[in-house]
Amino acid sequence: MTPATSSRTAGILPVLLDTAPKPRISWRGMLVLSAFWFAIAYLMQALGSFVIPRLIEGFLRSGSIHPVTLHLAFLSLSIDKNTYVAILDTFGALFAVVWQPAIGGLSDRSRFALGRRRPYIVIGVVGDIVFLTLMAFVTSYWSLLVVYAFFQLASNTVQGPYQGMLPDQVPEDQRSEASGYYGGIQLLGSIVGFVVIGAVLSHALQLAIFSTVAVIAICGAIVVLRVPDLRVTRVSDKPLGKTLLLSFAIDVRRYRDFAWLMVSRLFFLMGPVGIVTYALFFLQDTFHLTEDQASVYTAALLASVTILAALASFLGGFAAARLGKKRLIAAACLVGALGAGLEIAAPSIWLVLAFGAIIGISLGAFLSVDWAFMTDLIPKVEAGRFMGLSNIATASAGVFARPILGPIIDAFNNHRTSAAGYRVMFGVVVLFYLIAFVALQPVREIKIE
Repeated sequence: MTPATSSRTAGILPVLLDTAPKPRISWRGMLVLSAFWFAIAYLMQALGSFVIPRLIEGFLRSGSIHPVTLHLAFLSLSIDKNTYVAILDTFGALFAVVWQPAIGGLSDRSRFALGRRRPYIVIGVVGDIVFLTLMAFVTSYWSLLVVYAFFQLASNTVQGPYQGMLPDQVPEDQRSEASGYYGGIQLLGSIVGFVVIGAVLSHALQLAIFSTVAVIAICGAIVVLRVPDLRVTRVSDKPLGKTLLLSFAIDVRRYRDFAWLMVSRLFFLMGPVGIVTYALFFLQDTFHLTEDQASVYTAALLASVTILAALASFLGGFAAARLGKKRLIAAACLVGALGAGLEIAAPSIWLVLAFGAIIGISLGAFLSVDWAFMTDLIPKVEAGRFMGLSNIATASAGVFARPILGPIIDAFNNHRTSAAGYRVMFGVVVLFYLIAFVALQPVREIKIE
């Protein structure tokens, strides 16, 4: 069963006219609509947590890049593996910040016979497949940087329009439920990625990358072939150039609740993004593990965190109906701060795993209502643009967290003579969660039409 009954078909592809009512979506329809979130999570977590760190370690061993120290006035900046990871991920994330809102806004006004979102999703999926395949054959850090940038461009061509499908498809009274599915499927994709790539394919990097190609292709086909895309019948009176420029604009006085929620979302996500990015090196350097051991323990840590997050996400979508979305997100901020604070002094891997579970519960509670809360606060006719804007917070979490945390870790690690930098990292993450809690306070639970 597809997520909604189509009013018309374009060949074999289902299309829903924008004048048609939105029927209720079954649980099967929710899974189909959420399918590409599985691919996004599998891909991004596996790349960020295992593939890219291992590639960069390989480049350091081969002499393609070297640890260096930059002397800037009274400041000495150590550039080692954590900073190289930060540079690469930050450069790629900038494409998400700039491109995703633009392509989301463009899809809002598109009038293709195949639907307004589907053509962009097809182009992006094909680009993902091409550039991921090239990534499997890079031989230097700088070639990886170029390929990764093009991959991010393709990936965000999918994500901006795809995120707009939730408000396109889902009736208002099912959005909390749909948000729970979105969050849960994301976390399931992360779990599978951590286990398959972290525990099984960590030393077969080409095979690991090819597995992401297969997942992207399968999940992309499900969405393209089974989800009835919205076909717009009205003609926009705004010029294309103005539409693209406005993709980055928001009236913060009119939509102040959405703006504050984005600030809170940014700082909340900076915590888990930082932890996931540096988890492999944290365990390897702190507990003096081999590469094999570090990969297995990192997979166990991230998978256990994500399993608890998935359970919390599925339950949180229903709990929000009783407690309220804002209260649940506020609780998630405080629980995340507690988990990260405990990690500062965790003396063993098993306690790292246990405290990581607290962070997982926090993340799951947040993801369970995040999309539903945002959907309530955005104008429905500009859903693609606003959901693209919302991903600025997601992408900017990496843009800010990694260049802050990577150099801090390398500085306190002092040319790998210490592992104290990772403990400092957790202290900074506590601060991120607390700022997210404070920024949430002005947000009202209202609905925008």
